[in-house]
Amino acid sequence: MSSSIEAINAALQEQNPFAKPPYFNQKDVWEHGFPDLEELNAHASEAVLCALQDIRRGLYSTTSILITAQDGTGKTHIISRIRRRLKAQGDALFVYANNYGDINSIEQGFQRILADSLKHDGSAEVWQWQELATFMANKAIQSTKTKTSEFTPKKIINIFNNLDEKKARNTINKLTKQFCKIQDINDPDIIKAIFWTLREDEALYAFKWLSGEEIASYKAQDLCLPTQKQSFDAILQILALISQYKELVVCFDEIDSTEVHDNGYTTAQIVSNFVKKLFENFNRGVILTVMMPGTWSNKVKQLPAGVHTKISAQGQPLELSYMNRDTTVDLVTLWLHSFYREKGLDSPTPIYPFSEQQMQEVGRERFTVREVLKWCRDNCQLVVAKEEEQEKPQPDIVVATAKGELEEVEIAFANELENLPDNLDDNFLIADALIFSFKKLIGQTIARVLVQDITTKVTKNNQKDNYINFKIIGQEVDKKVSIGVAIQQQNAGRSLGAGLARLNDYQKYNLTRGCLVRSANKKISSHLHNKYLRPLIKEKGGEFVELKEEEIKPLLAIRAVHQKREVDYKITEEQITQFINDKGEDKKLAKDNPLLCEILSDPSFDVREDVMETERELKVEENEMNITDAGDTQDISDLINDNE
Repeated sequence: MSSSIEAINAALQEQNPFAKPPYFNQKDVWEHGFPDLEELNAHASEAVLCALQDIRRGLYSTTSILITAQDGTGKTHIISRIRRRLKAQGDALFVYANNYGDINSIEQGFQRILADSLKHDGSAEVWQWQELATFMANKAIQSTKTKTSEFTPKKIINIFNNLDEKKARNTINKLTKQFCKIQDINDPDIIKAIFWTLREDEALYAFKWLSGEEIASYKAQDLCLPTQKQSFDAILQILALISQYKELVVCFDEIDSTEVHDNGYTTAQIVSNFVKKLFENFNRGVILTVMMPGTWSNKVKQLPAGVHTKISAQGQPLELSYMNRDTTVDLVTLWLHSFYREKGLDSPTPIYPFSEQQMQEVGRERFTVREVLKWCRDNCQLVVAKEEEQEKPQPDIVVATAKGELEEVEIAFANELENLPDNLDDNFLIADALIFSFKKLIGQTIARVLVQDITTKVTKNNQKDNYINFKIIGQEVDKKVSIGVAIQQQNAGRSLGAGLARLNDYQKYNLTRGCLVRSANKKISSHLHNKYLRPLIKEKGGEFVELKEEEIKPLLAIRAVHQKREVDYKITEEQITQFINDKGEDKKLAKDNPLLCEILSDPSFDVREDVMETERELKVEENEMNITDAGDTQDISDLINDNE
């Protein structure tokens, strides 16, 4: 029996079931953020799953599949469905690529993407890294004993967390040595780092190292690793290790941006060239790429044939369908069922508060999934009409625009703000957001500085630099200013030292002021503090600006809206600019953003002592650093068995 109309209407008044913006983001891929109508475009998800079955049967070792579809038809939705299936079945590991960082350094970006994806839980409810590490540990142990049971990921993680620091290091050294004996390994350090993901205290450092980030020298000593490993060879070795364990599905998404990069190529063309290179070195699995038909025909197919044939090795691109009357009803039913179930209600009809006639009309329009959900959001009105009113002809169905253009930008902004990546340590990502926002200030005077230009060509020869991200050119009263800005979020000393050294070299970089942007909780060693930061501030009139999450996040969000304005949000540059002007004070944008104002303002000449720490000097005993030969292979299982 259905619930009372009064109770249902009250629930609908309190919350619109379709209020969530209908845009799939990275978090929705990993966390299942939307109800999934599994029969919708099932042919696309089944193609990937069937290809995996063929690979397991030995028909071929790897393939690539391309999906082409207009924006809003559910490309990312398909990827999310594939991810959930793989996790539920435990059939393969999964990598999702959509946030490429500096697209001109796509290999570095993909190493970070690979590491970040494998940090998500797999079928064993632990990191996919830890699944792989458990597989490797079992292989090493079993190679020394013919009769031994396999350890589960959770059990081996528990064992490692109960070992003291010295014994954990010795065990990992021995496991690494034994695994390298039974496998053809180019770089044992990668093996060691993967094993370190099993130990809670060191897992995050190992993850950073595997993603190509530089780690502090004292921590590198703790882990018996070099401070950094960033290379395509590292990517290939990780992929080869995964192929011994399970198949791998790598999905490339959000490549339809129209922006042209330094080398004259679009994002789609750069990613496609990388997919070709990856495909040629792939061991076992499926590479899935999704893009719009225009991107495929006008951008990617203009590249040499060797590129686009590698992107769609399985055959012709798969196309996604628009909604029809049946799928529209089914989709709305699914969303409302989820809503009513959560509220503990039974509706009088599966599509209440909509009528069958309304849904039929919407279905005839051949809307995308996104357009149907937008229509539902804007037309979710209570149906309390009399019987004779229900018989009146329904008005023509049009995608509602009542919220206005500015509100559509606000919805997009809120969506991006909610779905920002958890890791805000990407120097390029932060710099890109700052550059975008500073460009919106050109022609304005902020903190007595008239902003005239923003440039990433920071050297005297108009070249880019890896450490000074950009320069602000302006006029401060009667003098010209050239502020070099370096975002330095890495913890390690070598990269930080290189950035600070450049900020101090006013002559080489033609600066009047150097500005370090960095989170206060990221400490700076006393050596770097005294050698570079103190002279920068006290002697050269430079500045240390604290990077605060609440100040950088709005800038990251509005930059993301701008990047997706044409493909996802269907809004214009002018609308975004108007939103910044009208909502800047409320949303901390442009001249109302404290971070932007602080970078432009007069330096305080105060040295931040609270960001300094003495870097730990470690003297690691020789017997802890080295792996001895005698009896080690037999001891591997014993070291673990002692803690069962």
